[in-house]
Amino acid sequence: MMSRFNSLQGRALQLAEQVGDGIRNVPDHAQKWFKAGVAVGATRAGGKAVVRSTRRHPMLAATAAAAALAAAAGLLVYAHHRRRKAAEAEDAIEGQARRVEARRTAPSTAPDRGATTRRPGGVGPVDAGEA
Repeated sequence: MMSRFNSLQGRALQLAEQVGDGIRNVPDHAQKWFKAGVAVGATRAGGKAVVRSTRRHPMLAATAAAAALAAAAGLLVYAHHRRRKAAEAEDAIEGQARRVEARRTAPSTAPDRGATTRRPGGVGPVDAGEA
């Protein structure tokens, strides 16, 4: 009797190893499909739980929905406030300005030291002292 139990236990262990090897060698696309299936299953189960809970406790569901709406409205107001503050920070500073016209001054008679001028033929520069 004990030998049969040992052989069944050994056979079960072999089957478990084969199944484990098969799961480890599953291609990537099959794993993605499996994960998507699990996500869909979890979503359906969650949806059923919400519907069941809403039927049993309608006031609790209405209160939760109102709280969610209030939180969403608060987030929208906060986001609008932050955007407005950022826009104000980027705007130009308000102030007053007036245009100042340039005045022409009479040419001075003193030679400009360090300035060079061209000779009449355009041959090269002349020092200000030679001009």
